[in-house]
Amino acid sequence: MKKAFDPSSSEWLIKEKGYDPAQQGLYETLLTLGNGYMCQRAALEENPLESYRGAYIAGLFDKSESLVPEIVKVPGWTDISVWHNGARFGVDNCAVLSHERALDMRKGILYRSSRLKNKAGKIIRLETKRVLFAHQVRGGFMEITVIPENFSGELKVISGLNGEVTNMGHFPNERIKHLNLKKIERTADHIYLEMETRDKNIRLALASKMVFEDAPKGTAYISKIYGEKCSQEYTFKAIKKNKYSFNKWTSIYTSREGYERQLESAATDTLSDMIRDGIDYHLKKHLEWREKQWQQADVMIKGDKLAQKGLRFNIYHLLIAKPHHDPTVSIGAKFLTGEGYKGHAFWDTEIFILPFYIYNFPEDARNLLMYRYYTLNGAQQNARHMGYKGAKYAWESADTGIETTPTSVTLEDGSKIRIFTGDEEHHIVSDVIHGLFDYYYASGDNDFMLKYGAEMLFLTAKFWMSRVEKRRDRYEIRKVIGPDEFHEHVDNNAFTNYLVILHFEKAVEIYESMKKEYPDMLKQLLERIKVSQDDFELMKKMSKTIYFPYDQKSELIEQFEGYFSLRDIKPGKLNREGFPEFPPGVSGDNVDRTQLIKQADVVLMLHLFVDRFSPELKKKNFHYYEARTLHKSSLSPCIYAMMGLEVGDHKKAYDYFMKTSYLDLLDTQRNSFDGIHAAATGGAWMTVINGFAGMRVRRGTLCFDPWLPKKWVELAFNTCWQGNIFSVKISRGSISVKICSSSDRAHPIKVQGKEYKLNPKKETKIKLK
Repeated sequence: MKKAFDPSSSEWLIKEKGYDPAQQGLYETLLTLGNGYMCQRAALEENPLESYRGAYIAGLFDKSESLVPEIVKVPGWTDISVWHNGARFGVDNCAVLSHERALDMRKGILYRSSRLKNKAGKIIRLETKRVLFAHQVRGGFMEITVIPENFSGELKVISGLNGEVTNMGHFPNERIKHLNLKKIERTADHIYLEMETRDKNIRLALASKMVFEDAPKGTAYISKIYGEKCSQEYTFKAIKKNKYSFNKWTSIYTSREGYERQLESAATDTLSDMIRDGIDYHLKKHLEWREKQWQQADVMIKGDKLAQKGLRFNIYHLLIAKPHHDPTVSIGAKFLTGEGYKGHAFWDTEIFILPFYIYNFPEDARNLLMYRYYTLNGAQQNARHMGYKGAKYAWESADTGIETTPTSVTLEDGSKIRIFTGDEEHHIVSDVIHGLFDYYYASGDNDFMLKYGAEMLFLTAKFWMSRVEKRRDRYEIRKVIGPDEFHEHVDNNAFTNYLVILHFEKAVEIYESMKKEYPDMLKQLLERIKVSQDDFELMKKMSKTIYFPYDQKSELIEQFEGYFSLRDIKPGKLNREGFPEFPPGVSGDNVDRTQLIKQADVVLMLHLFVDRFSPELKKKNFHYYEARTLHKSSLSPCIYAMMGLEVGDHKKAYDYFMKTSYLDLLDTQRNSFDGIHAAATGGAWMTVINGFAGMRVRRGTLCFDPWLPKKWVELAFNTCWQGNIFSVKISRGSISVKICSSSDRAHPIKVQGKEYKLNPKKETKIKLK
């Protein structure tokens, strides 16, 4: 076990050096552990005052007194405290002589080593190793080591399950309680805590046991209950400089997974099984699982250590968010690493996050899309609520798919600010469908399209049919918000309109295909969802006559109707992160009267639809809009990186990539304390794979057109394509592609516009221009 628990080499480690109370929220986010089922923020074991500890389970939402349903903070299981003479050792009440933590991204283990000196001058070294198992997603383990460095005497080590947890409220210091105590129990063997959400009565159970390895003779053990907390406590005579080790095991279950009647037995049986099998067994299985994930998902950059570590950090968080266990949950805009955006899923999932899973773990990509299928009922309720037909996906979605975007927020002085994104940011509907087709083309999963995708496609197209308005000789989409949220209530946003045009085209395409090959299945589906043949004829007409704001003379796409008539003003000076600020006289209150934009909008559209626009048009629009973008969203820099490469602006592309990959590590937006920016992690991966490697799908063919930054000697990665795994290596002069999965046929790819056939038995090496 000792060797397996050793940290990986430094290139895999993210470190916290020294203790800074003001930085605890940030490091709790950065060093989060997870396995797709749950995530555990990296709060220190003694729960200091500056901490905002938290653990979150995918799909567990509750409202209570919150404005909207939100992800629920579950009881803490990492609580450990060390006491001497009635005083606790902790970073908040002791002199911190040294403190270091390290997240091993490869192994998924969090290490801590602290030397603490209390007011009496007594010094201890506290070391912990923490892991959430990847193979047994409902299990966690901690190894705790205590060394009294300059004294002998009585020590008490307390391990707890802590049910006194609350979510952050809307106002500073406000707290929302989502859980009520159902059962708390102490036995001679373990402690058990069971709680229940207040609205939906979802129960969750934690069972825990701390084992004192080689306990000294005369050690006293007792378990106690403190309200909604329970503990196991060991008291023993410690000898100066001796090492004392404890192993803590915990299991956690919820009733939403089908353990309604067997909840306690499921938790306690899993706890017993893990302890019986031992840490050697479970660590081996955990590391095998982690290694398998990294073998597929790792992207190796030779020659640029800074870029390598930044990219791996983003891939790490994509891996621990992977909901491989449950197709009814999605990925929130802050993963499960904090309470930012209340755990809700946005368009980030399909546009920025899903591509990573499509090309690395297609089964998990399918699961993420199944979440949208399972929430179709909620989407239909959203449409009806707004007076439309079909299905409208929520701008902010929790567990049901019903719109959870608050309509307003209240300020400290009692005034309210109206929020319009839930009412107007409707491009989410077609963002989901764009992700659906990305998956369909890359995987060739016809079964998914027939059983689930077609229904999603047709119902959402029906929404747009009722949402689109006919004015004069054209169809329009009025009063919307595009990706650029500086400008609300706009008409004919180019991004939205273009997505809807393609949405209708794809609906007609799948309809025609099913009509020819699966007529009976199509007939049953259309009868069930009440969509007619006439609807598809109207979709054809609408797709050809929806207004698209484009100036043929300048080749500029107008972001929305009337955008070019707004005041054209240059952004302000660059801040210390290298992003432009508001210019003098402009703020969030009046920026909508200018052409300054929050993030990529038209440029995002040009990136998504790589075959639809000419190189010259892309170049003109990239430079026009880049000069007016303030990048006030974490979703923005990666798009300008990829489009910069597309139009030949290589220097800026690398700068944008580094800003994306280090966005959380450097806390550039000053809000990483409430969670990782999930879209930026996907954006960092996309920038390397779709940008520098130039891997894009063009007219159904996997294509490569790479450009490597100056420092990069080689770029290597794996990608999944239509049931096969390709290994790709790119250097300055060549690209090599090998089929790693069993295949008996040649696969076509294109490199710099020329088609090649991959030999299924050997590596194909191609010289680059």
